[in-house]
Amino acid sequence: MLNVGCPSDRVSGFTTPEFAGVKKIFEENIKNGLDVGAGVSVFYDNKMVVDLQGGIANMATGSTYDAETLQLVFSSSKVLTGIVIARLVEQGLLNYDEKISKYWPEFAQGGKENVTLLDLVVHRAGVGYIDSHQMTLSDLSNLESLAKILQSQPHNFNGVPTKAYHGVTRGWYLNEIVRRVDPRHRTIGRIVAEEIAPVYDIEFYYSITKKSLYQRVAKIYAYPMVLLPKWMISEPLEPIFDEMMKTDSVTYKTLVQSAPDRSQPQDWNRFEMLNYEGPSYSGVTNSKSMAKLAAIMANGGNPIGNSVTGVLEPTILSKDTYDLVMTKLPETFDVALQTRSGGSMLLWNPELKVGFGYCMNAFHTALSGDKRSLRMLREVVDTVKNLKKL
Repeated sequence: MLNVGCPSDRVSGFTTPEFAGVKKIFEENIKNGLDVGAGVSVFYDNKMVVDLQGGIANMATGSTYDAETLQLVFSSSKVLTGIVIARLVEQGLLNYDEKISKYWPEFAQGGKENVTLLDLVVHRAGVGYIDSHQMTLSDLSNLESLAKILQSQPHNFNGVPTKAYHGVTRGWYLNEIVRRVDPRHRTIGRIVAEEIAPVYDIEFYYSITKKSLYQRVAKIYAYPMVLLPKWMISEPLEPIFDEMMKTDSVTYKTLVQSAPDRSQPQDWNRFEMLNYEGPSYSGVTNSKSMAKLAAIMANGGNPIGNSVTGVLEPTILSKDTYDLVMTKLPETFDVALQTRSGGSMLLWNPELKVGFGYCMNAFHTALSGDKRSLRMLREVVDTVKNLKKL
């Protein structure tokens, strides 16, 4: 267990009385060493009911994980990326059913000629790993040369649509498509910075180039598998972790080989790494911003209002586009994740009108949440169901 238990005064923020149970669990996670530093926020019925931060952002300096702390959220970055793509579809600049080659002619090589935008969005495009080139951090510094690397990669499965998690590469490919269709040739990160973050009063960065901003980013704490305490390991251990040790597996090629310089989790929020956009993994934000995005989606893409000014914000997606992106696809076996997968990664529930955001700087082995977040989420759901009975 991590020897970083903190007193309750290291927890800041608020909960409404009805959701006090979430704070209790959050404090237990920190006191018991399940979390080093973390944030959890919840919107219910378009109102923020939980916004908590606590623990340690950086053990070397002892800095507190507070409302100013930012967190690299890895694959949760894909959610806002997906919203950007949906907005471009709504504007008529993209179509999920079109072949990628319509927007990016050079993409049509190596068995990728028939791959559609939808294939890429739902992880069946066959470009989940790059094995024709060893990706380095310097490759990300020039988007023109990066595009040539990406388009030259042959289809991973000889042109056959196959569900395989595009953990790292999906954002690179989508970023190039977006640059080609946006009238101003902006990247996903630039669109978020101009059209989403300021409009919806959230913090969400796909790249960080200012040291002053980087100083707010929490340090990541992860462990080599052999050193993990038993309580950190999901039981039974998910099959993906065995596959990650096999250098010829799809999983290894996807999550290890394709990472720039084969970086490990604790390396991903180095300042140099965060200089460049990776819209599948490089999102830096906080739980409040995540929960607000989730709340907007739980509200059918409609605004929930600025909590400070009371001004009603614009609709993030029209009803037709929202219904389109919320269409549930059949679950299929994912050869990279080694499990059946489907559905959304961002935690919202339209029926309960709940948006849930949780971020942390200590990484365990569960892929679909672990006891830290799942206990809080259950508490939220149980509280909302009880409130609805009143």
